[in-house]
Amino acid sequence: MKTVADYMAEALRSLGVTHSFGIIGKSICPIALKMVDYGIEFIPGRHESSSGFEAAGYALKTGGLGVAFGTSGPGGTNLLTAAAHAKANNLPVLFITGHQSIKELGIPQCQDSSSYLADLADMFRPATLFSKLVERGDHFSTIFNHAISIALSGQRGPVHLCIPFDVQTEMLEECRIVIPEREPLVSIGNFERVITAINESTRPLIIAGKGINRSGTHQELVQLAETFNIPVVTSPGGKGAIAWDHPLYHGPVGVGGCKHGDDLLNSSDLYIVLGSRLSDMTICNLKAENHPAMLIQFDSDPTFVGKILNSPTISVSGDLRDNLSYYLENIDRDTVVRHEITVDANYRDELPDLPKLSIASVLSTLSDQIPYNSSLFVDDGSHGFHAVKWYNVKKPGSFIFDAYFACMGNAIGMSIGAKAAAPDETVFCITGDGCFMMLGAEINTAVCKDLPVIFIVVNNMQLDMALKGMEKTTGRIDGTLFEVPMDAAKFGESLGAVGYKCETAEQFAAAIDAAVASNKVAVIELLTDRDEMPPTAHRVLNL
Repeated sequence: MKTVADYMAEALRSLGVTHSFGIIGKSICPIALKMVDYGIEFIPGRHESSSGFEAAGYALKTGGLGVAFGTSGPGGTNLLTAAAHAKANNLPVLFITGHQSIKELGIPQCQDSSSYLADLADMFRPATLFSKLVERGDHFSTIFNHAISIALSGQRGPVHLCIPFDVQTEMLEECRIVIPEREPLVSIGNFERVITAINESTRPLIIAGKGINRSGTHQELVQLAETFNIPVVTSPGGKGAIAWDHPLYHGPVGVGGCKHGDDLLNSSDLYIVLGSRLSDMTICNLKAENHPAMLIQFDSDPTFVGKILNSPTISVSGDLRDNLSYYLENIDRDTVVRHEITVDANYRDELPDLPKLSIASVLSTLSDQIPYNSSLFVDDGSHGFHAVKWYNVKKPGSFIFDAYFACMGNAIGMSIGAKAAAPDETVFCITGDGCFMMLGAEINTAVCKDLPVIFIVVNNMQLDMALKGMEKTTGRIDGTLFEVPMDAAKFGESLGAVGYKCETAEQFAAAIDAAVASNKVAVIELLTDRDEMPPTAHRVLNL
């Protein structure tokens, strides 16, 4: 006989899980310790939110299941933000929270997770694809199998199990765990309509969204674009879906986008949308009168398909990579119409001329300074949209940015989880002073576990995106300035990292070289021009 905790740890190891992320506590101890016993390395965090982001970064990099856990009560509520982030990014993360013993239910207890105080099973439901309290050991296998199959199939995403202490330690004679096998998810019903619409259009445009990066569909995207000779633009989260210098790439659109890309958006008669919800961050500069005559939308989640634009929509549901592979294999090459592109793919805007260090100029040359086999995790804020606009992605899929849920500080944890999953890859994180002050203590986790992520902290001593937006719309900047600015380099050093402070492009280039060569956790502080305008100020809402 084995305990429920034994069966769960054994199943997770069978699923290929090598690391778990969380903060220990009484109610979660049985499962947390059993995972260690079964060879799953435990990465103890400094805040449960960061641990959840680390599990998401691990899931993104491995393509498999991430695991994050917290104790009952506040340990669980601290994980909620990371769960919603994983849901917005279709990342399969198992969130496990503790709970007081079932036999003690109804007795007031410290860090209560029951309906008498903080009902975690209920709280996690809107932030995950599935959330359940496991009330009995003999219910565990059915609930666990169901949760894992949801996380790893279909649209993929986070699930949550709240497991009481006495259920974790309950002995079972048997527990049947079913490891889900991945099957292709292809929608072929609209195949002929899709190909006909592409052939008959005069000015088609591919909008590559975050789904390309999440599903690893980079080669299929290029093959589709080259087959029909169709220009490609990227959403903010879709940045890096295609290499920056591919002749068919016409730049980013929306917030952080370029004028050239938005002009294409407003002049095309057919959108082929690949893995994008078409949120306001992508189509903020699209005018209603310029909605395309037809829309083809590939998406595993039907929630927003065909509901955002005033355009007749052909829907293709299921896995993006499976669908594009099927379409490319079954196209009749003799009937393909190769479209004539009448616009030049020179989408670059001019760099700003500033008296102090410009984040735009730094980012425009960063990809030339770092190894090709690198991943760049980008936090939310002005620095993130500067990166969308100016950073040149050489390796498709190496740029990770979430402009949809847009949780400040998420990239700090995600980069650490990704480094745990891919130790041979150079991992960078671009964050801002606002994000850094939220979850920057997690750098100590990277130091303790020898996960040498290079953190680039853009410090302009203010909540820049909020300040510039408020100033433009209200004339006020309340709550956006830090009267006593942080010293990010010293803070990083206090946590065990190597610190660099940079006020010039030359100092920054030298710091990058030194940090890469050292193979240690590094914090590179960039003191940038406070007056530099982010590429968000042109955002309008005129749908």
